[in-house]
Amino acid sequence: MRTVLVALLAWSVAAPAQNVEYRNGKWFDGARFRDTVMFASGGVFRAKGTTTADSIVDLGGGYVVPPFGDAHQHLVDPNASVTNATYLRDGIFYVMDQSNSPLLRPALDAVLNKPTSFDFISAHQGWTSPAGHPVEVIKRAPQMMPGPIADLVRDSLDPGMVMQVDTRDDIERRWAYFLKGRPDFVKVYLLQSDRHAAMRNDARMEGNRGIDPALVPELVTRAHAAGLRVSAHVFTAADFRAAVTGGVDIIAHIPGGRNSNPAPFLLTDDDAKQAAARNVTVITTVAQQRDSAITDQLLASQLGPNITVLRRNGVKLVIGSDLFPATAAVEIAALMRSKLFTNLELLRLWSVATPQLIFPQRRIGEFREGFEASFLVLRGDPLSDFRNTGAIAMRVKRGRLLGPPR
Repeated sequence: MRTVLVALLAWSVAAPAQNVEYRNGKWFDGARFRDTVMFASGGVFRAKGTTTADSIVDLGGGYVVPPFGDAHQHLVDPNASVTNATYLRDGIFYVMDQSNSPLLRPALDAVLNKPTSFDFISAHQGWTSPAGHPVEVIKRAPQMMPGPIADLVRDSLDPGMVMQVDTRDDIERRWAYFLKGRPDFVKVYLLQSDRHAAMRNDARMEGNRGIDPALVPELVTRAHAAGLRVSAHVFTAADFRAAVTGGVDIIAHIPGGRNSNPAPFLLTDDDAKQAAARNVTVITTVAQQRDSAITDQLLASQLGPNITVLRRNGVKLVIGSDLFPATAAVEIAALMRSKLFTNLELLRLWSVATPQLIFPQRRIGEFREGFEASFLVLRGDPLSDFRNTGAIAMRVKRGRLLGPPR
């Protein structure tokens, strides 16, 4: 057997070795770190004795965890190389793009979903009401990116960037075009849905309303028939209820907003029980306010109580930030400050539950035979100090060492 001892900084970033033995690492088993030797062949983990190693990699006593995920992003920068470096820097290998334009997909596909990049899925165009959120956000894009981007937004807003629908016939007219873009899932926007009837024709409420909640079951039925999951933007507790009643699979936010009255945002135990019974997963996005002081205030008054209610009733949570170009590392920092979770709970959410939600058909998030040989090596124990999740000494994707992000 040809044996090669490879130092952390000298290991080649070329094609992965076929049969690798990883020594001197402490591997996360979902509850603790264990000193063990792991084997990989062809980019997946194999049981000891099933392969003969042609390379040996010394992990230097590091703490080995599955790569992280971010279940709520919007990959709107066509310079995907910068985006890729940012996410790999933070150890994020799996991203869920919660609505985008399929017109940007070729630029993203040229760089992402590659052996040396993070992997992502996208909802493509979100579904909302005429002049509903996020139309007002998209229309601001030309002010920030004039030139070709401005022309693209002006000429391709609907149906190229967002689906604005008011009736089932509107959905029917757009559905075939939407599917032709090959979305990975469907995103609907619910915003103050209990007031939709009063707001739908009020020009003053443009950007402050979402889709008619009565149309959500129609979109869910069509999506499920096409084999697609449905994710829902929500703002208030009423939006959360409309999403659950409408049959969505994922809720993209914990309800909460900048309002001195927390009542419209607070979930009840019955809300959470209904979500749990329907196997709905909820994405955190507590840091989306982009202001740590406001985030911490909302965690105390709205977001934290909602997290407690959801957890108490067995609703599955995952990590997402809605902070492009920042990453879920900011989200994790906010959740650390909240002290709502133990370090073990946070690690499981970020490295196990979130990747498995994003790619449910893939064998990721665990170190078991047949699972993808993707992992991060940390310099310190994240269970004793969660800040060690940022001290990444090595990044490996399917048996391939990824070089330092630039």
